[in-house]
Amino acid sequence: MLMKKSLLLILALLTSMLASAQNEQLYGVYQGTGSLVSIGTQKAETYDVAMHLTDPALAGLEIRGINVPIRTEATGITSYKAWITKELTLESNQIAPDVDSISFTPDGKWVEVTFRQPYVLTAEGVYVGYSFTVPSVDTSNDSDPAKTPVMCIASTNTSNLYIHTSRTYRKWKLLEETTLTAGRAPAFVVRLGGDRIRQNAASFSAPDELDAYAMLGKQKTFSLTLNNHGTANISRIEYEVTVDGQVVDTQSKSVSLKGTYYGQHTTVKVNVPAQETAGAFSVGINVKKVNGVDNEDADPITTFNMAFLSEMPKHKPLMEEYTGGWCGYCPRGMAAMEAMTEKHGDEFVGVAYHNGDPMQITNNTPNTPSGYPHAYIDRVIDTDPFFGTSNSSLGIEKDWKNRQAIMTPAALELKATWTDDTHTAIAATARASFIFTLEDNPYQLSYILVADDLHSTSSKWNQSNYYSGDGTSDPYLKSWAQQAATIRDLHFNDVAIQLSCQGSAALENSLPQHVTATQPCEHTYTFDISANSLVQDKSQLRVVAVLINTRTGEVANAEKANVPDPEETGISEHKSDATTATYTDLAGRRVNSPVNGIYVKTVTRSDGTRQSYKIIHQ
Repeated sequence: MLMKKSLLLILALLTSMLASAQNEQLYGVYQGTGSLVSIGTQKAETYDVAMHLTDPALAGLEIRGINVPIRTEATGITSYKAWITKELTLESNQIAPDVDSISFTPDGKWVEVTFRQPYVLTAEGVYVGYSFTVPSVDTSNDSDPAKTPVMCIASTNTSNLYIHTSRTYRKWKLLEETTLTAGRAPAFVVRLGGDRIRQNAASFSAPDELDAYAMLGKQKTFSLTLNNHGTANISRIEYEVTVDGQVVDTQSKSVSLKGTYYGQHTTVKVNVPAQETAGAFSVGINVKKVNGVDNEDADPITTFNMAFLSEMPKHKPLMEEYTGGWCGYCPRGMAAMEAMTEKHGDEFVGVAYHNGDPMQITNNTPNTPSGYPHAYIDRVIDTDPFFGTSNSSLGIEKDWKNRQAIMTPAALELKATWTDDTHTAIAATARASFIFTLEDNPYQLSYILVADDLHSTSSKWNQSNYYSGDGTSDPYLKSWAQQAATIRDLHFNDVAIQLSCQGSAALENSLPQHVTATQPCEHTYTFDISANSLVQDKSQLRVVAVLINTRTGEVANAEKANVPDPEETGISEHKSDATTATYTDLAGRRVNSPVNGIYVKTVTRSDGTRQSYKIIHQ
């Protein structure tokens, strides 16, 4: 009888422990997999590491404790404690928790710390963290573990993580604002419990707002993140898709998603069926069932605004070439720029930045080339300006066309005018029309003033030419093989001679923070050219407008517009029809009947404006 009672007691305890484990969930950047790495200040000091729990879906859950990874190789560390606090308060340069604080002694690589009483999370959120003291470090040993005692997981998800130290970071700082992270986040996790812990709960994350569009009559497929907010492993979900409140699709899909860690996630392809009405509509994705039972998620419906478009704005990629007169292989970049202009006309927007010659205007260029010649397309494709990423003749064209096929969020228009009769200032006016409404618009503008037909007989303007006499059969390079090894008085086109912004920066507030779909935003920037010595011929100027995603640095669109000939009236716009064309050789001499070689072609348009560019005549 006694043995039977003992067995029943053991069974009851095991059942209780199992129920407790099932009623707990782990929350943090660490999701149970991946190698741990370490960070630190390299100094002997006290560390305080905090996580800010602000997710409204966690309200009502209990914080029961934390699990802390320990760098066991770092011996001699003292004063470990875990804590909960509503405010990150310091007293005498030490954390002063206002909810709970408990000391602990590490035992192994992971320590499970339980607070005295569970703390119920509110909508206001709370900070949870841990502290320890490094009494000393071996300054003669670069690999002393005590120099980097905070155990981390590889991740850039550090937006809710904070750190304070007694010597280096004497005020609380977001971890991403320090020099410690480099793509690493503290791996400690918070143990959540309570009656509101769910088993079968999941919801989708909304797509990036910049991807929330579709062409009329075409299905849109999103790769969305499915998040597990329950303790159970998920093998199947059922969801429905609505557009403007109407159910347009229902699906049942198999997935493989573990539980235990809050926010375990996977990617699921979700289709929004083709629509026939243009406009912006609310789209909802409602996870109805998880593992065959009703979804227990506190917020199972994901909604976002989506634009359904009858036409797409035209994307004109920006090609930026890096060149210099001293660079013997740079003629191939010039050949590519001329060929692209000849083949694609107004669709091609090209700018050349010179280095080490009289046409250099800055050391602070949008990108930093690893060598010369070099090019970037939309500031994200890093490549050779002629061979491109495919390493083929005029391979840059393929890279440019691939970028051209990528959706741009806004149509871009541009006009350029002289501000007065002195012709010393140019007003560039850009109009951006977005395809969808953006509440927090990341896009801003910058402008580049470009000159064609720059030349000088000074030896400082000479162009080195390693292609001279090499016998190449490449149709775009063979004319350079016919030129001298040092070319004098070469006429240069596409040269950046003045910038609205240095480097990759954009003009702040050039576009509003809130933009409304299809409603144009207009901005004007004025170039003062009165002191610009590179302005040789005012009829050979044009402006380039650049639409920049300030979050990523990527160019989303570009446009160019000729500056009017001062001898003519009216505004020069890039869409004018050509009427006549004249040719000069590289020495500037007029040619009536071009033969094989490189020439400067000047097009005079119907509104009196002109544009010049080099061509290869074969």
